[in-house]
Amino acid sequence: MLLQVAELEAGYGRKRVIHDVTLEVGEGEIVAVLGHNGAAKSTLLNAIFGIVAPTRGRVMFRGRDITGQKPSNNLREGIGYAPQGAEVFKTLSVTDNLMLGGFCLKDQKQVAESVQRVQALFPALHARRQVRAGALSGGERRMLSLGMLLVASPSLVMLDEPSGGLSPLMVESMYAAIREVAAKLNASVLLIEQDTKHALSVASKVYVLANGRVTFKGVPGELEDGAALSQLLLGY
Repeated sequence: MLLQVAELEAGYGRKRVIHDVTLEVGEGEIVAVLGHNGAAKSTLLNAIFGIVAPTRGRVMFRGRDITGQKPSNNLREGIGYAPQGAEVFKTLSVTDNLMLGGFCLKDQKQVAESVQRVQALFPALHARRQVRAGALSGGERRMLSLGMLLVASPSLVMLDEPSGGLSPLMVESMYAAIREVAAKLNASVLLIEQDTKHALSVASKVYVLANGRVTFKGVPGELEDGAALSQLLLGY
């Protein structure tokens, strides 16, 4: 198992917002975590990545305990994280942004090859490779932030609301890219979403988070009943 989260608890100060969360992500798997606004989905990813220190439980990556490990170390070990509204360097070109995404790689030849691979994955970025990132549309910047993450060739890609604020057309492009990440880059994906339709269309396994607790674990086909899904999302 690539990622194992067991009985995880985390929060801010004395306030616990993640309660006893357990989940798994296998090799090459796309796993979706769905939940209402304020369900603590972002806190879950922050706790896994080491931005928020867990107060209980364990995070295992490739069989090794990384609970509370620094984000920089997690990045070097193969975990990539794109927070919601991830920023890019607006004064730099698309290519320069992608090159910066490989800062943790020592081999510059490897960085250049990774940049070419990412540009092949995202033709729109290749077409605008010399354009300043600040001149891109919101959707293109979101795609660029994902591309920067992929340059480091992570084994696990964690995405926070990848559809947030995007037009319907860009949402389709984003989810096509997520499929490609798993299929062509051999990476696993853990994504959190409120857009249940698109998340369920790519995921092989689904968790529902309500008020910081897992209320459902299963496969997308088990959530075809819209009313039942709505109840799960609301924590009823």
